[in-house]
Amino acid sequence: MSWLMDFLSGISLFGLSWYQLLGIYCLPGVSYAAFHLAREFRNRPSEFVRGMLAALGKKKSAVDHLLNILVYVIAIICIALGWPLFGIWAIFQSRKEAALEIERNKPDFDCLPEHLVSKVDPHDAETASYVIDPFCAVPSLPFGHLNQGWTNFLAEMLDPADEMWSFCIPKGSKCGKHRFAASSDIRGYAKVRNGEILGEFITECD
Repeated sequence: MSWLMDFLSGISLFGLSWYQLLGIYCLPGVSYAAFHLAREFRNRPSEFVRGMLAALGKKKSAVDHLLNILVYVIAIICIALGWPLFGIWAIFQSRKEAALEIERNKPDFDCLPEHLVSKVDPHDAETASYVIDPFCAVPSLPFGHLNQGWTNFLAEMLDPADEMWSFCIPKGSKCGKHRFAASSDIRGYAKVRNGEILGEFITECD
């Protein structure tokens, strides 16, 4: 052991001894562990809950408390010495959770990229879908009763990069964010920007 102590005593940086350097290195990890311990302490069960657990025979024994203390001590030592690895893991985990949150918040469209058929000019789509009903049961407008939805769909295409594509989802095909099977053939038009579907107007769906 004397050789180890001689080696450690020879370590110095900026006039600091090895144990001072070790203390500085461990400070971020100890601070992080102390923060989480304080949060755990604040979230501990109330006196009423502890009383209820004791009444139900679920009160922690002295051995359980000692085991908890041992676990916390080991965790603090691991975090104090390995905090850079924990920090890298926390960064990757936060990025993963942020990506999942973005995915969860995305609108759920039936149309998927594989359902796109061809690029369409909006004026050609209106011309092809203009309704003429001699009985006047349907408005003489593009897409008839669906004209207001069509108007709203066009109003959302503001970016010069927006493209309109026709799409067709065959019955039984996987569609939507959750990949449910389509109960019927679904046709319509999609707003596409840089390959991403940002809106859809369904013209046929049973």
